[in-house]
Amino acid sequence: MHLMKKTLWTLLLVFGLSGCSTVQVSDDYDTGTDFSQLKTYDWLPAGDQVKPTAEEFEKKNPLIAERIQKAVLANMNAKGYQFVSEKPNAYITYHVGVSSKIRSTPVTTSIGFGTGFYGGYGGLGVQTGSDIEEYQQGKVVLDILDSNKKLVWRGISTSDVDQHADPKEITEQVNEIVQKLLAQYPPKKAK
Repeated sequence: MHLMKKTLWTLLLVFGLSGCSTVQVSDDYDTGTDFSQLKTYDWLPAGDQVKPTAEEFEKKNPLIAERIQKAVLANMNAKGYQFVSEKPNAYITYHVGVSSKIRSTPVTTSIGFGTGFYGGYGGLGVQTGSDIEEYQQGKVVLDILDSNKKLVWRGISTSDVDQHADPKEITEQVNEIVQKLLAQYPPKKAK
């Protein structure tokens, strides 16, 4: 049952990543890597991927996986990098996940008072409390590994999951997430 629930949440991500305004990104990298030497790329072979693997995600969610891959290729090509199938300088892979989160609004108190005319009715109302909301947060991680398959750069994005986005919205959201992630690559402070 746990696997079914996990798969359900992953599928929710497939049916709608969040709106663009909630996408947050960060990156981390190996400061000793000379990123100027990484000019050619290929997808990391399935046997070298760590869980949750891109290959597993692609089997369960081929439509969203294709969108991610197209966005990565378009963004890397626009930066002047070339995808090759033999002897690349680096490899790329991705990971996708969804987790439940809770957010609340601060406790508020409101008081109301009213009076009536015909018959002298009046009333007093007091309301206190906070709103608690459970929501789903999607995470997309892009990894770049060197030719020895050592991780040298990782970009992480998080965003709220919209369960009811249409295919056009999903494509736009995936493109924005990947663009924001790869805007950080290569790292500005790296060699």
